[in-house]
Amino acid sequence: MYVFDLDGTLVESVEAHVSAWLEALRRLGVEARYEEVRPLMGLPAREIAARLLPERAEELARLKNALFLEKYLALVRPYQDAEVLGRLPRPMAVVTSSSGYVARRVLEATGLAQYVDFVVGGDEVPRGKPAPDPLYLVAKRFSVDVKDMVVVGDSDYDMEMAENAGALGVCIARRGACRKAKRIITSLYQLL
Repeated sequence: MYVFDLDGTLVESVEAHVSAWLEALRRLGVEARYEEVRPLMGLPAREIAARLLPERAEELARLKNALFLEKYLALVRPYQDAEVLGRLPRPMAVVTSSSGYVARRVLEATGLAQYVDFVVGGDEVPRGKPAPDPLYLVAKRFSVDVKDMVVVGDSDYDMEMAENAGALGVCIARRGACRKAKRIITSLYQLL
């Protein structure tokens, strides 16, 4: 069974998320630099918010999600090779650090929702990436052993989640190779 990360793996959205975080921080009176926010991408949104503004983390996360959907969703595009999802075996899942609601909206807006049978957001599990909890939820939903999962992602957090669960971690090296990947690909077409 294939389990995909969303942001940076299937869709070009990382910069839109960073911009939404930076704007949300500004609206709450905090000036942050791109270099402070960008490395946090891939962590659950609630953890990003807690690291950026611990005393107002919940408020920050809510504002960021609202801004992302209102202003930045229109900037998100699927990677060209994401069309391969229509040629891979089902069922298929997406596990993301974004909120489940935001992820579903992204999948709908980019036309990828038709290929995905289940979405697990970082806010829908007790512990998000790099913990294995999201993969355990997928395994339970489809009665699949995690050892039979191929986890495709673009970050070390994705690969650590796969390793922690005993799944095969495949890194799509869009920005560079992941340190803990079992396999590295440069295009999703290589999954065929």
